[in-house]
Amino acid sequence: MRMEMKRRIIVNHGDVEKIARSFQCTREMASKALNYKKDTELAKKIRYVAKARYGGVEIGSEAQR
Repeated sequence: MRMEMKRRIIVNHGDVEKIARSFQCTREMASKALNYKKDTELAKKIRYVAKARYGGVEIGSEAQR
């Protein structure tokens, strides 16, 4: 039986706070967006910016497809 990793986006240390400041949201919201626990328009924008501007890397079951 193979365990699958949960889908998420990894960014460098401190970048979650920078992303939260740039979107004027809480660190918790940015973290939940990067861990796919929120799926709002804001969360989608946060994920896009994390990958495009901060070099975020998506890992997990959906990322490997």
